[in-house]
Amino acid sequence: MRLVINHDTCRHSGEYADRCLAASLRNPYGHERYCGAEIVEDGKTEVAVTLIMGGKAYQRVFRSEAERMIAADQGWPSFLDADVPAARM
Repeated sequence: MRLVINHDTCRHSGEYADRCLAASLRNPYGHERYCGAEIVEDGKTEVAVTLIMGGKAYQRVFRSEAERMIAADQGWPSFLDADVPAARM
């Protein structure tokens, strides 16, 4: 699965956007998305999440639910720490 979250076009900001990201990581299929998220079901068991912030795209690939839960607790800084630029959309 591939999930794209675009904080640049989101009408929310600050803590609300952080909570939205955490909810999307915890439940990628069932969370109502306000940040222009896109879901692409690619048949893979891993979840590739692209977070767009400040004109840059950051990507993390989660191979387990536990990894997603840790990132949900850490918030968007976990994407910046990963420092893996995503391919241009």
